[in-house]
Amino acid sequence: MRKKMNKKMYKLQQWAAVPLLVLCSLLWSSKESAAQISTATVTVHDSSSITLPSAATTAASPASFCTGTSTTLSVSGGRLGSGTPAAQWVWYADACPTGAATPVGTGASITVSPTNAGTQPITKTYYVRAEGGFCNINTACVPVTVTINPVPVVTAPANQVYCANAVAPATSLSGTPTGVTYAISGGASVGLANASGLTQIPSFTALNTTSAPVTATVTITPSANGCTGTPVTYTITVNPKATVVATADITKCNGNVVPAISFTSTTTGGTVTYSWTNDNPSVGIAASGTTSTIPSFTATNTNCTNAVANIIVTPIYTNGGSTCNGTPDTFVVTVRPTPNATLAAIDPALCQGTAVQLKYTATCGTGPFAIEIRQDGATPFQNYTGVTNGSNITVTPTPTSQGTHTYDLMKITDANGCSNPVTP
Repeated sequence: MRKKMNKKMYKLQQWAAVPLLVLCSLLWSSKESAAQISTATVTVHDSSSITLPSAATTAASPASFCTGTSTTLSVSGGRLGSGTPAAQWVWYADACPTGAATPVGTGASITVSPTNAGTQPITKTYYVRAEGGFCNINTACVPVTVTINPVPVVTAPANQVYCANAVAPATSLSGTPTGVTYAISGGASVGLANASGLTQIPSFTALNTTSAPVTATVTITPSANGCTGTPVTYTITVNPKATVVATADITKCNGNVVPAISFTSTTTGGTVTYSWTNDNPSVGIAASGTTSTIPSFTATNTNCTNAVANIIVTPIYTNGGSTCNGTPDTFVVTVRPTPNATLAAIDPALCQGTAVQLKYTATCGTGPFAIEIRQDGATPFQNYTGVTNGSNITVTPTPTSQGTHTYDLMKITDANGCSNPVTP
């Protein structure tokens, strides 16, 4: 059997980026038979009826976000082409593959949730392209880059203790990422106002109007790049202004024994000690001390005018490693002088039976005076009251015997109750 092969070649119009397609048909003929052994069918489309995929533009919403949240990646523009099967948008992370790769999603938009375990923002790039379709053509990859912001972090400062009315200095804060700011709350009761957008704890005047320590728990919340971190707390304790119960002024006579003077306070929650000063140690009290009691002392005044000492007592409050001086109290110790005087006979020579008169001249003390006079060394003494400086005293009884008589001034008590001889 002689076979004759007729070969026909058809040149097809090129489709856009499709290479020239040549279809070949082999026809076998025989004089004896024209029966077909097999048939293959090929459909050739007109290039004007097919659109090919083309690259798109990309976007991320939001383009910057907090770790632990998500963003939506989407394409716009471009085309998937026509024909069956259709092409699809395929997304990849970090690189555009040149071979087989596992995509992170398909479709015109996908949602991704990349994370950032570091302390500073990082970026991540995704790529999308049209793949497959009737002509199995992949377009060029188009990137979209997103920023993943870390969780802001702040280190809690050490707990603080201040004195009431003290100016607390600004406190530095340490946190990440760069540019982190802080919101504070909870400190209003001790003078620290709520605020946001801070880079440090601002200076403030510590407040406490009570008699015990006041403690506030301050919350610090870090924020950066629209992300909010985990709050931390620390405490601020403001110690009260220490007080000392006022001591009444003390007035004594020279030689009196003064009981111990003790100091007390109504301030609680800590330890109260005292520091005191005395501007006139001659009264019998030391110039200064740090005790809670001034020991018993003998009031002393060697002059004829009052001796005055100003005692200033400062309470000192200690709590939480902070020492705070309170409001001082001042009291006065006055020591009156010992009264003194002289007696002189107005007429040293008298006739028998004539009354004796003595002149009283005060040299110390405040009149009127009460005095006791001894006549001729005898007892009991004769008492005279209402005696003033320079007054004449008529002595009773009038001496009846001739001779010399003596009159001794044995005791003086002045209007302030001070006496000579001294009564402890």
